[in-house]
This record gives sequence, structure tokens and C-alpha cells, in this order.
Amino acid sequence: MEKTKDLKPSISSKYLQGKLEKILYKINKEGDFKAAIISDIDGLSIASVASEFDDQKISAISGIVQEVSDKAERYIGFKRMDEVSMVDDDKFRLVCREFEVEGWHLILTVMVPPYKTYRKLTNTALREITKVLKEIKKI
Repeated sequence: MEKTKDLKPSISSKYLQGKLEKILYKINKEGDFKAAIISDIDGLSIASVASEFDDQKISAISGIVQEVSDKAERYIGFKRMDEVSMVDDDKFRLVCREFEVEGWHLILTVMVPPYKTYRKLTNTALREITKVLKEIKKI
């Protein structure tokens, strides 16, 4: 899989980071998520909202999950996966949603409490994030 294009000059922008964090804050609040993070496919955090979890560690796990997803596609013939989730004994769910915007390969990761829905909120967030990144790309 192609590595994320160089996002560092754009991502360092306070404007961009603020827009992305606003989207993450909104889904955290609406979904009662315990964390929401955007990272690159190498597991480096790009934007997050404050939570009890370490966003750098969650980003790193997201990168590893993405590697597993890539291997499932390559080795056993899975079609392109848009989501990988893990559920622990307490029913907490770590959801990693890979997406691409203008050649940038990114992951939206959310920590979902037990028995909460998330798919509609993450779909909305992906559309909003995509819109913001496309706007920034034009600047």
C-alpha cells in the first residue's frame, strides 16, 4: 500500500488541526466515544481530542491494525477493508477506519463504549474530514 504523502507542512497548520479536532470533538460527544484520533498509516497521530487514553499509543496500534488489514487483503484475498474493529471482554470497541483523500492514506480511530453505535457517526466524520482535507489541498 502506498505510504501517506507528506502531510507535515499542511498538518502543522493550526487552522487545519483545529478543523479536524472540531470534527473529532463532535463525534466524541455525540457517540460518547472515549477517544477519536486521525493518524497516518504509519501510526503517527495527526489530530485528536483529549481523552483518558494516550492518542500516540492508539495511533501506533492503528498503524499495526492497518498492516494486518493489508496482509489479510494480500494473503487471503480479502477485498479492500474499510474497517477493522477489536472488542475486549468489557465490550469496549477499538474501531479503525482507513480512508484516502487525494493520495493521503489515513486512519480514523475511535474508542467506542459498550453497546454504543458508531458507524453512522464515523461515516459522517469521514465525509467531513475528506471535505476539509480537499479544501486545504486547494490552498
